[in-house]
Amino acid sequence: MNLVLYFSMSKNKRSKAIAESMEGTKVELKPVGKVYKSRFMQMFMYGYYTTSNKNVKYDIEEIDYSKYDTIYLVSPVWAGRPCQYVRKYLESKPFLSKKVVLIGSCEGGYSKYFDSYQGILDESNEIIDKQIYVNGEKIVK
Repeated sequence: MNLVLYFSMSKNKRSKAIAESMEGTKVELKPVGKVYKSRFMQMFMYGYYTTSNKNVKYDIEEIDYSKYDTIYLVSPVWAGRPCQYVRKYLESKPFLSKKVVLIGSCEGGYSKYFDSYQGILDESNEIIDKQIYVNGEKIVK
């Protein structure tokens, strides 16, 4: 059984659209607190949060990972990395021995995205696929 864990904040909700196209149980990670609406402030502040590893608050339903074999992680790419909300959640609620599909959504600048999961995901997990969507379109490598 698949779990699709996603975070989507932009006005286009591209990460959400990607997550909705996947098969499995969908669980959304939602920000708590101030949400910046302007594109400039989102890029500046959320990029800063991510590069400086700031604490962020989020809301998510409790997940029983034992029900799932494969976990899809769908995140916007912030400052070339998974968004800070996804990073902090994975640090606080690790899962073990799962197949994992990493999916990033961005407008470009994703070359270090997949490497950024090192140290966040437990080594017992197996990354079985890596996907990037640029402006909503899947990039085939």
